[in-house]
Amino acid sequence: MENYAGKSHDERVAARKGKPVAAQEQPGGEMAVPGTMPDESHSCGELSEAGKRAWRQGNTIGGKPEE
Repeated sequence: MENYAGKSHDERVAARKGKPVAAQEQPGGEMAVPGTMPDESHSCGELSEAGKRAWRQGNTIGGKPEE
């Protein structure tokens, strides 16, 4: 890891944890299939199964019961 005065806190934390900087993460984050990119019909690339479940459930506290 290279240290320099202009390095952001986020960059240092990401390097320490071995993860990409959140701003450089692909759109959709963990809910998107890795390597997929946004296009005219998908804002975050292709959703993973966990992403599809979250989309179907919605953002309510209890959510919808599993079908």
